[in-house]
Amino acid sequence: MTFASTDVNVLVYKYMVEAGFMHTSYTFANESQVTKAFPDMSSVPPNALIRFVQKGMQYTEMEANLKEDRHAVDEDYQLVAAADAIMNDAKDLRELVQTQRADKQEDSDDQEDRRDSSERGTPTVRVQPAEQKAAKGLRRGRGRGVPPQSHSPARQSQLDQPHPAQPASDRHMPEHKQAATHADNQTPGNAAALRDMPNGHSQHAQPAAWPLNALKPVFPPQITVLDTHSRETRVCSWCPTAAVLASGLGDPEALLWSGDAGCSDTQMPTVLAHSGGEADKSSVVECMDWQSDGTMLATGSMDGWIRVWNKSGQLLQTLKGHGSAVTCLKFSRHTNLLLSGSFDKAAIVWQADTGVQMQRITAHTGSVCCVAWKDDHQFATASADHVIHLHAGDQACTATLKGDATDLTQLTWSPNGDHLVSCCEGGTLLVWSPSQQTLLHTLTDHTADVHAMAWSPATVPGRQHTLATASQDQTVRLWDLVSGTCQHKISLASKVRSVDFHPSGHLLVSGCDDGEICLWSIPDGNKLYSSTLSGGIASAAWNSSGDTVAAACRNKLVHLIFMELQ
Repeated sequence: MTFASTDVNVLVYKYMVEAGFMHTSYTFANESQVTKAFPDMSSVPPNALIRFVQKGMQYTEMEANLKEDRHAVDEDYQLVAAADAIMNDAKDLRELVQTQRADKQEDSDDQEDRRDSSERGTPTVRVQPAEQKAAKGLRRGRGRGVPPQSHSPARQSQLDQPHPAQPASDRHMPEHKQAATHADNQTPGNAAALRDMPNGHSQHAQPAAWPLNALKPVFPPQITVLDTHSRETRVCSWCPTAAVLASGLGDPEALLWSGDAGCSDTQMPTVLAHSGGEADKSSVVECMDWQSDGTMLATGSMDGWIRVWNKSGQLLQTLKGHGSAVTCLKFSRHTNLLLSGSFDKAAIVWQADTGVQMQRITAHTGSVCCVAWKDDHQFATASADHVIHLHAGDQACTATLKGDATDLTQLTWSPNGDHLVSCCEGGTLLVWSPSQQTLLHTLTDHTADVHAMAWSPATVPGRQHTLATASQDQTVRLWDLVSGTCQHKISLASKVRSVDFHPSGHLLVSGCDDGEICLWSIPDGNKLYSSTLSGGIASAAWNSSGDTVAAACRNKLVHLIFMELQ
């Protein structure tokens, strides 16, 4: 079979036309003269280029999985990522497949160890030896290696200069080509990793004023894996004022990872056990939120109880007022007032430190699915009855907002309180002016459910009304809610589950179903860093110091990604 450049041009031109690149395809046709060499484009089947590339990738993958005699495919067939197939030759791919098999066996052994530990009732923290973990990350070609902690003078001189993102050719390079480059990689311990940041700063200290110019991370980042949950981990949440990370949801317990002084590298997390509720109901944790000063963490569970803890993991109060599962809860912005919602159709305002029930709201006719504070006095509740109620102090209801006749999934106030945004099933965003009780904008650019929303910090000039949304339609969008327009669209390869702004407002992190975690510069939306973690990402969040991202994955792991910024 012969395959000429004209044939390639035909496939590329057809793809451009089908993808809607009209100007690009017009220019390409004029320069390549493809329409003259092959005038009957209608005979080219749809998606011809995609199908051709897919078949080539499948052939490459099968070639990499051949047995030593090259006559049959190995029974332990390993999938090859597209980037690996593109960046490596056949020999390197065969080596990659062999190491993937070794890693698979190693992971199987790890799971067996965790299963044995779980049966003994003892949580485990997986800390691999430095050389083993670094080599394993490099073999997989997914950016899971960790950065050097000590450098030669020449290497340190390089780090002192502006450092570009690690090139894809290096990230997907097989082990024998990277070993020399990353031989000094080390892995931090879990508790010490929370305590001691790579740049030498403690997370307890609040950062100085962030620069007005964009920040750039120094690569590669350092990744630590926390592994103790018995079920998938759906949320990770940083204490606003200390080096403490809460993780959970899906377990009948939450975990607190502390970096306080004196922690050893092998310190176990503090387990926040949820038990003692009604015997016929589960105590699985459904929601959590930190008080703004970091002194209290509230968790709501399926048993209808709310538990209030201090940051050391001591149970302070058990709030019993809901007759069904607690679906949402939120602390007010500056006080110890806690607002909760439940399947029992009620919302309750609590004095969290004393456990006193201050107000019970029963205006909704469906389960309360979202709650949000505007300040320390005004708040909003949303329900499966498709209605949003606004409240002020102990007043039952000051206003009612009715929009899309679909289920409400999220609710959030802008930092300055000018806008209230509700998210509906299907991805529609409704932007309200609560003061005028009017609907300002209906944003329908998303074509599937929105899983997360994040506001740009109010301290960033000109971006006080910028909202980021992450959607099941595989996009992240940045919105200007004054004009009601999408400022930027970021397309990814799988469903986007989480999004969060850096405290400076110059960076944005996103997490996807396929395990890809990305770092974007704001406002231009350029990708600065990307790595594929083990397991789909359910939640990703920056700490208050802005040098660490925590990513909760559905395979029971929590990843800490330390980034030195310049």
